[in-house]
Amino acid sequence: EIKNNFIYIKNSINKYDAVVLPESTFPIFLNKHPDLIERLKKLSLKITIITGALHVKNNKFYNSTYIFENGKMQIIDKHVLVPFGEYIPFPIFQKEINKIFFNGASDYKTSKTFLTFKIKNTEFINAICYEATIEKLYKLHPKFVIALSNMAWFAPSTAPILQKLLINVYALKYKKRVY
Repeated sequence: EIKNNFIYIKNSINKYDAVVLPESTFPIFLNKHPDLIERLKKLSLKITIITGALHVKNNKFYNSTYIFENGKMQIIDKHVLVPFGEYIPFPIFQKEINKIFFNGASDYKTSKTFLTFKIKNTEFINAICYEATIEKLYKLHPKFVIALSNMAWFAPSTAPILQKLLINVYALKYKKRVY
């Protein structure tokens, strides 16, 4: 629930420099809610907020990370999508599969590359869920990764355990710190 996000943020103020909330913790197109954005910008004067939410631009949908710091907002869109979850990998059948299984929804769109952002002058690589299991991401600089993930929809399954294991292997191999 969205009000719980604000409780977590407020409870983190004066304890931490930043609060990181999961992928899609705001289960809406956040950029279409200026009232929520203004509340988050105001709170970001006291604490940096990194959170997951959807983003819509030019009628295209994105799974995104929103960074609120010092009263400003930055949006970073996901680069690697989940096959069959966020896009249909068969362009010829894309519309038909989306119509049958996803009520006609469109596939998500992506950024052109993995992107980075800074928190208090420290640079981080952005990773959303599945992206945190992509080895290519760990070959990039900087050495810090913030991975937003919401694995609740996999329950019960081993997917969260497998994701964590892959992240640990790549973090050790490439000497990264993953938050």
